Amino acid sequence: MDSKLKALIVDDEEDARKLLKKLLDETHMFSDLKLADSACSATSELKNYDPDMIFLDIRMPEKDGFDFLMDMNHRNGRPGIVFVSAYEQHALKAIKHQAFDYLLKPVNRKELKQCINKYISSRNESFSPLTQIVQKVIPDKIKRVKVSTRTGTLFINPANILYCKADGNYTIIFTGGKELLCSMNIGKMREMLPENIFLRIGRSLIINLEFITHLDRKQSVLKLVSYDETVSVKVPRNHLKELDTI
Repeated sequence: MDSKLKALIVDDEEDARKLLKKLLDETHMFSDLKLADSACSATSELKNYDPDMIFLDIRMPEKDGFDFLMDMNHRNGRPGIVFVSAYEQHALKAIKHQAFDYLLKPVNRKELKQCINKYISSRNESFSPLTQIVQKVIPDKIKRVKVSTRTGTLFINPANILYCKADGNYTIIFTGGKELLCSMNIGKMREMLPENIFLRIGRSLIINLEFITHLDRKQSVLKLVSYDETVSVKVPRNHLKELDTI
């Protein structure tokens, strides 16, 4: 009997599906991973597939993640449902729908592995992490980075930052297709960002490790994939070794 798990990833964004699949593959804890681009296609997939876990996006066209769970109520037995969302405000509703766990996008590798380990433990014990969802997700609402710009003050969720680049005494912040110029140097910016997620490379770059998918050493280029875009970042060749710690 295969001790590894089977899972279904449900998300309408292709990059989000691929990125989560990559993170799950890295855990080496799954023997089979299937992908669905909508609640309807996921329902069809489940006719011939019995996953242990379902990683479920919330905001999707036609039927959202909660609608999908309502359809799931007609099934005999139910896999561990893990909501994967960019929005903290759905955590309480997730508890109401008896979700197993709730992960924020971009998914943190450490939190993902903890979630999987909790699920494995729950199969042999009377264990439910639902009471931890609020404690884990809701406090993140106040963990914003406060930055000053030419037009005022912004409060940015660090999870939305792909990378930062020095521009003299200023820092350019790249978030989901936007560039924000803030009036602080990159050293001060680094002090404000979570150490376990961001890596400073040389004097001019700060990279969000959760978005890194490929390093082209020949061209000295990092490929970052977020949920709505793909960007390439040039890395100084003499600082490539700093990426060996990832």
